[in-house]
Amino acid sequence: MLDQSSSLESQAHTRLDRAILTLILDNGRPLSEAEIARAVDVPGHVPDSLKRLRRAGVIHRWNDLATPSHSAVRYHGIRQSNGHDSAGTEGQRSECVVLATLLRTADAEGPLTDERVRDALSARKRRPRARIDVALDRLDAAGLIERRGGQSIASEVAKYLDYLMTP
Repeated sequence: MLDQSSSLESQAHTRLDRAILTLILDNGRPLSEAEIARAVDVPGHVPDSLKRLRRAGVIHRWNDLATPSHSAVRYHGIRQSNGHDSAGTEGQRSECVVLATLLRTADAEGPLTDERVRDALSARKRRPRARIDVALDRLDAAGLIERRGGQSIASEVAKYLDYLMTP
């Protein structure tokens, strides 16, 4: 019975955290804790949720205000383009596909070399390969992947965002 109640509590935390992060991302300006509490219609303790989101690296806190981290904003933009949406740029679509590939393989295979990422995406010609290299650089700059020694892996922030924002 303990496992079931802790699982339900975890699901409730996830719903609240998702609602708060979505509100902060969509709002476009810093929000106070009180504004967030009034705007969110998911039950739960807003201050605890803000602490969880800050510890995960997806928001910043300044006194009573909360804003999304750069990683969260980039992830949100990439997800909005969802790899197929005509509103997304070609670069965003490439980032979406590369990030999805790295998130799928993060736990199973560990870091992938840039060459394996290109192979997984069937990028054999020069232009698609260059697009993937640019996407890898941009994801790294946003803190969504970690690159070392020619290998790439999804960052903990990206894994948490993927977990939180994927219903």
